[in-house]
Amino acid sequence: MHKYKKNYPWVCLSIICLCIYLFCSVQTNMIDYNRELILDGQYWRLISGNFNHTNEYHLILNIVALMVISGLHASHYSLSAFSLLILYLASLVGLGIFIFSPSVGLYVGLSGILHGLIVFGGALDVKSQQKTGWLLIIGAIIKVVYEQAFDNTAQMNKLIDAQVLTDAHLYGLIAGLIAIPGVLYILELNYSCKDDIEK
Repeated sequence: MHKYKKNYPWVCLSIICLCIYLFCSVQTNMIDYNRELILDGQYWRLISGNFNHTNEYHLILNIVALMVISGLHASHYSLSAFSLLILYLASLVGLGIFIFSPSVGLYVGLSGILHGLIVFGGALDVKSQQKTGWLLIIGAIIKVVYEQAFDNTAQMNKLIDAQVLTDAHLYGLIAGLIAIPGVLYILELNYSCKDDIEK
């Protein structure tokens, strides 16, 4: 039962994305990343834009990817740790787009966060002596580098009815990689403290 409880935050995030998509399909959109409105002071859009989607295919693809990552890494996270990581990744993806991709006026999607989750979870796998974590990290890096070098997103663009923003994947990947040293240091510190207490 404990194993299934670990998946609750991931399922909740999926439900949140679904509810946001359904709400925004019938109401004036208040959450998409919109550069012009962010410049006018609607700063929440830097974060909230990550959780809406262009159409049902876009939403389903990202939720399926989220569930796959959940199956791999849900056991690594508590509810608070997962929530903070999602907020951190969403913030850095939004800021990355705003600062380094000024030509992007509109953006929605969870894919930047997903790339951060993959590499961060891969690092936790490595910390847990699971060598497959390296495959996830290296695979994600190769994918993002390939996307930056070659524009091969025509079919996906048509499916999700929007231009795939590969820069968001890059910023999510970088955000995940940046977080790794600090979090692993904190984990190591916690383990050391526990060992001292037990002694």
